[in-house]
Amino acid sequence: MLKRLFIVPFAAFLLAGAANAGTLQTLRIREQPQTADQLAAEVVEVQTHRSPAAIIAQDALYGGLAGLAIGAGIALITDSGNWGRDLAIGAGAGLLVGAAYGAVEAASYSDRARTGFARALPVKSGDF
Repeated sequence: MLKRLFIVPFAAFLLAGAANAGTLQTLRIREQPQTADQLAAEVVEVQTHRSPAAIIAQDALYGGLAGLAIGAGIALITDSGNWGRDLAIGAGAGLLVGAAYGAVEAASYSDRARTGFARALPVKSGDF
């Protein structure tokens, strides 16, 4: 019981000290208006390209999935009982068409040069 009598005033003392800590101050930052030239200098354009193998593989995968769906539709429409063959032909044709489309897409990126740290300018001689 005696312990409680000392804890309650001590807690009140601590809370009173925290409440009397000081006034709250706000920080204000002046923002400088930017001109059109400064804004244009800050805009940076970054272009990234996937590797040709990744383009072909992804397009072949999507083509295979689309062909599988088309093969399933044909298997449901014809109801010939040979649905495994219809699915396999649809998926195979989709893979081939997707890979061909991916090859054309990858070839369209061949005129763009890769930039970055991977291709640094070669040193012509050992003397600097």
